[in-house]
Amino acid sequence: MTERLILGTAGHIDHGKTALVRALTGVECDRLPEEKARGITIELGFAPLDLPSGRRLGIVDVPGHERLVRTMVAGATGIDLVLFVVAADEGIMPQSREHLAVCELLGVDRGVVALSKLDAVSPDLVELARLEVEEELASSSLAGAPIVPVSALRGDGLEDLVSALEEVASQAPGRTLRDGPAWLPVDRVFSMRGFGTVVTGTLRGAALQEGETIEVLPEGSQQVLRTKIRGLQIHGSSAQRALPGSRCAVNLQGIDVAAVPRGSVLATPGRLDYRTCIDVELRLLPGAPPLRTGRTLTVHVGTSERPARLTLLDRERLEPGECCFARLRFTKPVVAVEGDRFIVRGFSRIPDAGWTLGGGRILDAAPPRARIPREERVAGLRTLASDDPGASLAVRIKQAKLRGVREAELLREVRSLDGIAAVRVGSDRWLDPDQFEILVGRCVRAVEQHHRERPIDPWVGFAAVASRLPTYVPAEAIRAALAAAAERAELEAARSGHRRPGHAAHVADPLLGKQVLERLKGAGLAPPNLEVLARELKVNVRELRPVADHLVREGELVRVAAGLFFATGGIDDLRERLVQYLRKGGEIEPAEYKKLTGQTRKYTVPLMEFFDAEKVTVRRGNIRVLRGS
Repeated sequence: MTERLILGTAGHIDHGKTALVRALTGVECDRLPEEKARGITIELGFAPLDLPSGRRLGIVDVPGHERLVRTMVAGATGIDLVLFVVAADEGIMPQSREHLAVCELLGVDRGVVALSKLDAVSPDLVELARLEVEEELASSSLAGAPIVPVSALRGDGLEDLVSALEEVASQAPGRTLRDGPAWLPVDRVFSMRGFGTVVTGTLRGAALQEGETIEVLPEGSQQVLRTKIRGLQIHGSSAQRALPGSRCAVNLQGIDVAAVPRGSVLATPGRLDYRTCIDVELRLLPGAPPLRTGRTLTVHVGTSERPARLTLLDRERLEPGECCFARLRFTKPVVAVEGDRFIVRGFSRIPDAGWTLGGGRILDAAPPRARIPREERVAGLRTLASDDPGASLAVRIKQAKLRGVREAELLREVRSLDGIAAVRVGSDRWLDPDQFEILVGRCVRAVEQHHRERPIDPWVGFAAVASRLPTYVPAEAIRAALAAAAERAELEAARSGHRRPGHAAHVADPLLGKQVLERLKGAGLAPPNLEVLARELKVNVRELRPVADHLVREGELVRVAAGLFFATGGIDDLRERLVQYLRKGGEIEPAEYKKLTGQTRKYTVPLMEFFDAEKVTVRRGNIRVLRGS
C-alpha cells in the first residue's frame, strides 16, 4: 500500500532542512536545547505530512553536519523518498554530495529537490542555482527529479513542493505485508513517565500488534530479550496495529531504557539473530580510494554502526566506481537481514563524499560455514544478486551443505515453499537433495564403522551415529537420513537404534567370552564383580563390560546389580528353590534367605532385591512372601 511511505531529508548543514519540515508540517523537529541554541539539527527529528490526496508521509529529518553523518545514515535507513535540500545562496556543498551518495547506496532513487532560501537571493541567482543543481544531479539517482524553489521563511513555493511530493509519492512502489518476520531498527529511545521505555524506528517486513510478544536484540550485545508491546503509536496517534513502512513508536513492557540503545532491533520472536559475518554486493564510490582484502571499514547496517574486516571474493583489488562480491567480518555481532542496504565509511576523508566510501546490499546474512571453493561461492552470490527467488533459495540450500537451511530463513524471500527442490528434514529445515543423499550414505557408513569397532553391540544408537558425523549437522537431518536408509532397506531400525541387515552381535574375542562364562559358572552364587574379574583376567573393565552385556542378551548371564553378574543356571536353580520354600513355609526372613543361598549379606541382599524386581517375591516389613499369595 503506497500510503505507508517514509520521506527523508538530506542536504548540507544549515541549508534549511528542519525549517522546511516545520513550514510543511508545523512540527518543530529540533527538540534539544543545544539544537535550538545553535540552529542546527543534532538528533533525528520526525513529523507527519498529510498530502492533499489523503496520503500521509512520515518525515525523518536528519542532521547535515559532517560529524553527524552516522546519525543521518541511521535516519536514512528504511526511507522511500528523499527531500534533497540545497540552499540557493550556497549551492551543492560537500555534505550535499555525501548525503546524496548515501541515499543512492541505500537504494533511494525517488525524490524532490527543494532549492531553499529563495528569500536570500535574487531571481537570476535562483535560476543559476537551479541549473547548477540540475547539472550536478544529472548522473545521480535523482536525475530528472523535480526542482522546486522554496522559502520556508516566507512560504514561497510550499504549495508547489507539496504537489511535487504528491506526484513522486504516487509513483513510488508501496510496501506490502510479508510472511517473514517483522523487524524494526531502533533509531531513537526514550522514557515516558507512566509508560516506561519507548523506542522508535521504521517498521520492516511484517506487521506489529499491540500486546504481542516481541524480541529485543540490543546493540552491542548477544543477549536476546523478550517482552510485550505495551502500546503502539504511528505519527503520534495511538494504534493497535502497525504495518511495514510505518514510523512507529513502540512502548516496551518491563525493559529498561538503557537496555535498548540506538542500533538495537525489535523482531518477531525466533526469526532474527546476531551475525558476525555477512556476504554482500559492494559498490565503491567513484572518488574513493581502492580497497583490498584486509581493510577495516566502518559499516552501517540498519541503525547500527560496527567495524568490519573486508574480504574481496571475486578480485584482488576493488577500484573506484566498481562493484564486487565481498565478505564482511564484524568485530562484534550485528543483526543483519538479506536484502537490506548498508553503508561503508573509512577513516580518512575523500573529496565529494566525506568519509563515505561506498555501500551495497546484503546477499547472505548467514554465509555457509562449510568450505566452499571461491568460484562456486561467487557464482552462488551472483545468483543471490539476480533477484530470482527460486534460484536464490536453491543456492542457499545447496551451499548450506549438511547444515541445511531453516524454513524461517527461506520464508523471508518467498511466500510458499511448494515445489522447492529440496528435502524437508524435521519440522523446519531443508537440505539440498544431493547433500541429503550424501548424509544418508555417511549415516550408513557410520553404522558399519560402529559394527566393525564394536561388533558386540546388536544395535547402534542415535548418539553413536551422530558422534561419527560433523558436529554442525543438525540432529533432525541425521534422523531423517537414518529413516530414509531404513526405508530403502540399507539399515534395519528398532527402538534401540539401527543396524546393517544381517548383523549379529558377537564377541570380538571369543576366548574372553568363554573365560568370563566359565569363571562365573564356576563361582555359583558368589561371583566376583566386574572389577575383580577384570583384574583376574588381566583386561580393562571397559573391555569386559560389553562382553558381560552380550552374554546377558544371549541368556548366558543374569545382571543382578550394577557390575554383578551371575550365571543363568545358578539363578534359575535359586529361583526354583526359593519358590518351593515359600510355597511350603509362606514367608522367608533374611537369616533363612542366607541359609538358602549359602552366602553372606554381600550376595544375599542383592539377590533378595533382584527377585523382588523380577516380581517373584514381595517385601513385607522384614520378610519376603511369594507374589500373589
